[in-house]
Amino acid sequence: MNATSLSERDFDVALARWVRQRSGSDLLARAAGAVSNAEAQGHVRCDLAADAGFSATEIDALRAHAWIGDGDAFTPFVCVDAANLYTWRNWRNETRLAQALRTRAAARSLPLDAATLAADVDTLFAGMDADATRWQRAAVAAVPGARVFVLTGGPGTGKTTTVLRMLLMLLKHAQACGLPVHPTIALAAPTGKAARRLTESVARESGRLESALAGDSVFASLLSRVASAQAQTLHRLLGFNGRSGEFAFDADAPLPADIMVADEASMIDLAMMRRLFDALRPDAVLILLGDPAQLYAVEAGSVLGDIAGSVAENALPAALAARLSGALGTAPTKAVSDAPLAGQVITLEHSFRAGKGLQAALDALRRGDADWVESLLAANGGDLVWQRCDGEAQLRANLSAWIAAHEDTFATLMRTGIEPAEGLRVLRQTQILCALRDGSFGAQGVNAAMTRQFAKRFGFDASSDWHHGRAVIVTRNDSARGLYNGDVGIALDGADGLRVWFDA
Repeated sequence: MNATSLSERDFDVALARWVRQRSGSDLLARAAGAVSNAEAQGHVRCDLAADAGFSATEIDALRAHAWIGDGDAFTPFVCVDAANLYTWRNWRNETRLAQALRTRAAARSLPLDAATLAADVDTLFAGMDADATRWQRAAVAAVPGARVFVLTGGPGTGKTTTVLRMLLMLLKHAQACGLPVHPTIALAAPTGKAARRLTESVARESGRLESALAGDSVFASLLSRVASAQAQTLHRLLGFNGRSGEFAFDADAPLPADIMVADEASMIDLAMMRRLFDALRPDAVLILLGDPAQLYAVEAGSVLGDIAGSVAENALPAALAARLSGALGTAPTKAVSDAPLAGQVITLEHSFRAGKGLQAALDALRRGDADWVESLLAANGGDLVWQRCDGEAQLRANLSAWIAAHEDTFATLMRTGIEPAEGLRVLRQTQILCALRDGSFGAQGVNAAMTRQFAKRFGFDASSDWHHGRAVIVTRNDSARGLYNGDVGIALDGADGLRVWFDA
């Protein structure tokens, strides 16, 4: 299900027309349309020069207009850093969120000594490989005393198991961390499906951890409190009223939760993230959980990625590095940093799902180490195979070969009468991951090429938007249907005609 930008482009034009009629400025109308279009693409600002082609003279003229200010007082638009244009709403959300992050980051303390940390980390990770869980252990030892903590990592890196142990650590040392004796925990996610998965994951991982903690009566008793926690959507948590558009909880009426975990944080847009921060008490602990490289927010803003990118990966402040060195036996930091969020953003690196070759490639890609990626792939060893694509013709040839190698799988997928459950299972097993969205080598180009080849092999019209066996991804939340951003489905032709099926 592709939420096209046609209506958004219509809105851009309508907004530009409205601005022109009321301001009398064609230049301001152009700028309004540009920033509106940028927001539709997920950006909270528009670089007037680089993104919209405004000249320096035009930008100077815009900055002098009464509708554009510097952010100190209300104006419909805000222009900063020479050419970055915001709507007032996005500017206000971004600056208030940034201030809230700085305030929470500055409130960090180190309430536990190295010996206490070491003993508890050893108990929580008993029997687990120390090297594979290196950054998991660091996160668990670093969270006490934090008022905001960001845990990121790719699929299979153990984010849920790590946050479970982080919660146990906070519960055991609640008073030392400035929390009530019996802190309340709130779990939330941007969508209903993500919230259900979080509840299920926490319960499942708690069951797995139960036997390992059987010998520690304190952690064992605390585990039951965590295991029973029920996640809900952020809108429900914050008391959203669909009629008024208002939220029950905000800075004047804060959430009662002492510890808040927000999963799938990459899908939280700027406005919602600001509302979440506003609704938290200053002494509450917020843990953001997610993968910045996965699903983006439906609305404007890539907040998780921006937060994680504000500090070098797994850099720690000197005092915390020393404390963790004493607790874990070695300083796990890659760098010492005095950035505000250093030590409060931890990225899990070891994937418990991927093979060694793929894991090394993922690490190198995340670091942006092109030389390491090239040398790794050139070896063509293990679970990696390097295939060169020097142009569209070679790309099509590689795609054709890949499809041919999976002929039986796709034949099953395209078979008339296939059951939806089987179709979804087959679809999950065979997919191509693209690094780009647009162009011949992006998701759109690869999808188009695969559709043409499938059409030849399985006899449907490649020019048709819909056909039996078509994969579908949702890009807009639709709570009435229980569908959310990122849900993957399949179109199947049955007795009732073509229908799109999703996992329940």
